[in-house]
Amino acid sequence: MAQNRTVTGTVTDADADAPLPGVSILIKGSSTGTITDMDGKYTLDVSGPTATLIFSYLGYGKMERTVGNNSEINVALAGEESALSEVVVTAFGLEREKKALTYTTQEVNTEELTQARELNVVNSLSGKVAGLSINRSGTGVGGSTRVVLRGNRSISGDSQPLYIVDGVPAKGIETLNPDDIASINVLKGPNAAALYGSRANNGAIVVTTKRGSTDGFKVSLNTSYMFDQPLILTNYQNEYGQGSNGVYSPTSEFSWGPALDGATVAQWSPDPNRTSESYAFSPQPDNINDFYQTGHNFATTLAVSGGNDRNQTYFSYTFTDAAGVVPDNNLGRHSINLRITNKLTDKLTLDSKINYIRQDINNQLATGETYSNPNRHIVRLPRNIRTEDISNFEYVSSTGLTRQNYFNPGSNGGANPYWTLNRNVSTDSFDRIIAFTSANYEISEGLTVLARASLDRTFGVGEEKWSNDSYIIAQNGRYTVSQSESMEINTDFLVSYEKTLSQDWYFNINAGGNARINRNSSLSSNTGQNMIVPNFFALSNTQQVVSSYSVGSPKDVNSLYGFGQLAWKNAIFLDITARNDWSSTLPRENWSFFYPSVGLNAVISDLFEFPSWFTFAKARGSFAEVGNDTNPYSLQRTAAFGAGGIGGYVSLSTQLPNTNLLPETTQSIEVGTDLRFLQNRLGIDFTYYKTNSFNQLFTVALPVGSGASSFFTNGGDVQNEGIEVVLNITPMRRADFNWNITGNFARNTSMVNEINDERPSIVVGSDFLREFRIEEGLPFGEVYSRGYLRTDDGAVIIGENGVPLTTPGKTVRVANYNPVWTGGIQNTFKYKNFTANFTIDFRQGGSISSFTNAVAYADGVTEETLQGRDGGLIFGDNFMSDETAVMQLEDGTYAPNTIETTAELFWVNMGGRNAPIGEVFSVSATNIRMREAVIGYAVPASKLEGLPINSVSVSFVARNLFFFLNEAGNIDPDVTTGTSASAVGFDSFAPPTARSFGFNLNLGF
Repeated sequence: MAQNRTVTGTVTDADADAPLPGVSILIKGSSTGTITDMDGKYTLDVSGPTATLIFSYLGYGKMERTVGNNSEINVALAGEESALSEVVVTAFGLEREKKALTYTTQEVNTEELTQARELNVVNSLSGKVAGLSINRSGTGVGGSTRVVLRGNRSISGDSQPLYIVDGVPAKGIETLNPDDIASINVLKGPNAAALYGSRANNGAIVVTTKRGSTDGFKVSLNTSYMFDQPLILTNYQNEYGQGSNGVYSPTSEFSWGPALDGATVAQWSPDPNRTSESYAFSPQPDNINDFYQTGHNFATTLAVSGGNDRNQTYFSYTFTDAAGVVPDNNLGRHSINLRITNKLTDKLTLDSKINYIRQDINNQLATGETYSNPNRHIVRLPRNIRTEDISNFEYVSSTGLTRQNYFNPGSNGGANPYWTLNRNVSTDSFDRIIAFTSANYEISEGLTVLARASLDRTFGVGEEKWSNDSYIIAQNGRYTVSQSESMEINTDFLVSYEKTLSQDWYFNINAGGNARINRNSSLSSNTGQNMIVPNFFALSNTQQVVSSYSVGSPKDVNSLYGFGQLAWKNAIFLDITARNDWSSTLPRENWSFFYPSVGLNAVISDLFEFPSWFTFAKARGSFAEVGNDTNPYSLQRTAAFGAGGIGGYVSLSTQLPNTNLLPETTQSIEVGTDLRFLQNRLGIDFTYYKTNSFNQLFTVALPVGSGASSFFTNGGDVQNEGIEVVLNITPMRRADFNWNITGNFARNTSMVNEINDERPSIVVGSDFLREFRIEEGLPFGEVYSRGYLRTDDGAVIIGENGVPLTTPGKTVRVANYNPVWTGGIQNTFKYKNFTANFTIDFRQGGSISSFTNAVAYADGVTEETLQGRDGGLIFGDNFMSDETAVMQLEDGTYAPNTIETTAELFWVNMGGRNAPIGEVFSVSATNIRMREAVIGYAVPASKLEGLPINSVSVSFVARNLFFFLNEAGNIDPDVTTGTSASAVGFDSFAPPTARSFGFNLNLGF
């Protein structure tokens, strides 16, 4: 008790000799702290002389002071120190000074993750990291995200980065609790992540989670509530209703009918009790809005931290309750995290963690053209359909059966959206365990050994119920149950030795190994579409259960690696790494592959005398090579069992194996510089890089009659070349006010230099609208579709009906999603106890193919379809005037187009579901948006004296507020149908993007 004391003091600006209000003072290893008042003064209770105080303030270097016997500690913070003292977490969870790194890394402020909270923590990185592209899938709450650093590399595989949590690989971080995250560092490209092996050839996102306090028992409570408001970008027309050719039809799915003039028309419902009804044929401007709701994301974290210098414990529990903008799309998530660190002896330290996550999602949204996607049907709703009628989604027929209430019963492509919402339902749950334990032993001074084992395991179950009369997909109903399991086990060791050879020379050397085991399996059973008793959802309610079981993709990879650094005068640093992997998915002759990296970094400002305004300068360069394996079962032809015939049947895979596969290789060079001026008030970090991925793995088609459709082979060279710039500016730094600007800019060119002589073009994905191709000599991800027939000089040829003639196949290049450049700007303000942060996200270039528009325009529901309803459209003249159009004369020559047509004839021929013309429905992806806003206030510690609470902060938070510019019009360029490479740049009936706003409250006890 005698050691407990109160420490007071004043924090000042070392340059201006003025007090600094709002400086954060934190007891090291804990979440306990305070901030300085208007006069730069603070008061803080500590429990012992060994406690260390950390003083930090935006734009200034951090400072640590040990309490010792002092009851008063005054400090002066200097801006220029931060450039030299910044520490980041790199490979294997090791901390290194940022100035010593030979590659590019960028840290993300984790405080904003817990304030402007996202269900998927990855989405919070948007606009904050140069060269990082993030696309959200349109599956509603809990949806997955596609993340790409410095462009796509893999022709048929995955170009996403590796995730590292506390030094070990993880299968993703989307379900991690943001309150448990201490730091996030993005290691860009293979140069930064070579030591993590083949999965890190696309870079790595390194997450470090919190440890326990070294200064007694502390409790914190963080709660946030975010409202999600649907942001419907499509402008629906409200002048014409159901029908075609201007004539009303109560069974029509289109809005090419007569004007919505309020006339009395027959009721559309097939309900026998309503067939004699009529209603007013009037516009329904809110029938789309009425379908959606205000969603929410409510999260509360209780964290308990305690310990001393030898033993620390951190425990947290987080409950998240969320609902999407589509009704009944709900998520519940429980996260329990326990981390214990014990210094058993002066030489041995144990560190163990277990994180248990339970997540339940109701009605995760189907995406794209899937008929069970409710967004597909609400988008197409005719403009005269009243919410009160369509929301009554079912009725009982004269035979006593429950039927779907829809104006076109049995439609192939249409459905009542409320039926889909309520009668095509699903539940998905999973239990995830992330755990590790490590032992670190100091053998002698400078020599340590680390041994560690980790587990990332997920168990999932799902259930799907489709009621009978779900047109086409389940006319007689369908019931499905499924379960899955995936697991990754990593066991590794690392021996490290460091030594200062002299006043000028220092080195460290490290050697280690890793054994990785991946296992997964899945089981699914369903009733087929022959349920005996309608809507009795049980597997026994069918004459034949259809089941499938997959053993997944088992893989073992063993690795040995070494890395070291040689430093001279703490100013010149040479890094060398080497790694060798042995993969079970490659043939034995080639399953071993070696890859090295080397980097050189010079802190020039430590070697030469610069003017006082030139604060810091360093130059860096590196080369890396990274190997990669392939998926399991590429070396043997596989067989599958199926139901049918008398005793079932066996089918062989259509892909021939290749027993001579080589490992894929990525080579990367990177050079850059980091410059700081005016005592760190201006900083520029510039990077140039180029990567080439060789010996890629893909299939080549075989001729008919060969007994197989394709064989697996190596080939290809995909090159990514680009620049990245991170700019930091502090326009104003005063005693009571600070303004900091952080900007990032990235430009990447992704080019397919070579594929294979036998296959210069590969179709990676296709759908009704387009083909996503990888083509030799062209940028990665070319999109082809049907297009206009043109003359040799590019004029559009018009048919006799006044509508352009089109190509029969998908032979016209119509889009490529890759941007010309991306960027972001963060403005951070601090005034006394107030803070504000605003993030603006930029994307220039790239294009999107919209299947949504292809269908919606053909249905006549948008404002774009109003022009020419009564005819008079002349393509290339008063309509689509940016095109030159010609008509073919009897003698075979061409003349300017003068043939009139109607809006309905044009849009029905150009759009629709089965053969839309992609050239018409491709739009620019250029956009600028207000990505994030946080405005906060921290209650001065002096106001909390005598209370059990030692810190209080409250923030107003918002995300995705609005677009400054969106050339895609009614499309959010960030949202895709999935996370595969071919899903990006494809819009297909995604839910509305959400504008989120709310508050965050943080209490410390």
